[in-house]
Amino acid sequence: MEEFSMKHIDLHANMMRACAVAVVLAFAAQLYGCGLIIAGAAAGGAAGGVSSAKASEQHHYSPMTYAGTVLANIPYFPTKAIFAGLGAVASGVTYVATLGKSRLPNEIWDASVNGNYVLTPPMIEGDRPIHFVGETTHERYRG
Repeated sequence: MEEFSMKHIDLHANMMRACAVAVVLAFAAQLYGCGLIIAGAAAGGAAGGVSSAKASEQHHYSPMTYAGTVLANIPYFPTKAIFAGLGAVASGVTYVATLGKSRLPNEIWDASVNGNYVLTPPMIEGDRPIHFVGETTHERYRG
């Protein structure tokens, strides 16, 4: 019984965080326009490329791959952030609609919020898969 209540508390906390992020993103987009989101995506893409390069120093990618990574993150990051925000809202609505049954809301949450938010050079080169939709709990324990 304690495990159920801890999952319930974690789900509730995650939904509250997601709602807060969605409100902040909506407010920022309304106040500052799309330029803020694009600048954030470019900065996130550059940071992701740099951290990826530091993490895998034995792999050397061409400058074009790094440039492509940054450019690919400009549309990718905002799209993923919006997808995650909408999925978080859908998860919350589903939680209320199912009267607190957490299986389906957790599946929606995992699929929308988990996954890659930033593309890296190995993803651009095809060495690693891109996970736009996150792995759900059901998929993790299936195999």
